[in-house]
Amino acid sequence: MANLFAVLGLAESLLLEPDEVDRSWRALTQDSSPNPGEESDHGSEIHRARQILSDPVLRLEHWLETKSVPLDRGSSMEPELMDLFSRIHSALEKADSVYDRHQKATTTLAKALLSREAIEAQLAVQNCLGSIHQKKSDRIELFPDFEEAAVREDFSAPATTLGQLKFLKKWEQQCQDRLLKLIEC
Repeated sequence: MANLFAVLGLAESLLLEPDEVDRSWRALTQDSSPNPGEESDHGSEIHRARQILSDPVLRLEHWLETKSVPLDRGSSMEPELMDLFSRIHSALEKADSVYDRHQKATTTLAKALLSREAIEAQLAVQNCLGSIHQKKSDRIELFPDFEEAAVREDFSAPATTLGQLKFLKKWEQQCQDRLLKLIEC
């Protein structure tokens, strides 16, 4: 496994700013310009490094991998996230139901009658997205603490948080997908 921090010439830190990653990526891609239509292995590694280090969840995962921390792939969910999951599940089911009925509707009137439900479904999904963003933000704000704990070789909190962030990222994508579908209604 390549150390993607090193690929971009950056410190192994969770506290990287997106513009810092982009500056390094830009400098490296300008320096290494392969023949047109041909991308070197190093060039693809540079692009992969940018993609991973720009995303806080993927950055945390890579940071833990560089520290040789075993990642628990079957992490359990804390009660707070279980409650959120329950809300998200209900909102997504409602969104799917409205979308399916809208797709099956054959008249303009039938589709129009679903518009109020579609708006309610959109609001519920947006509300869930707001909660997801807040919970992600709360966990990302812990990154400085993780850096301090790493000095003591304590990686339990970042490993647990990675599992939580992965759940949140997955739910965020599901909610965004449903919102896009509901726009059709």
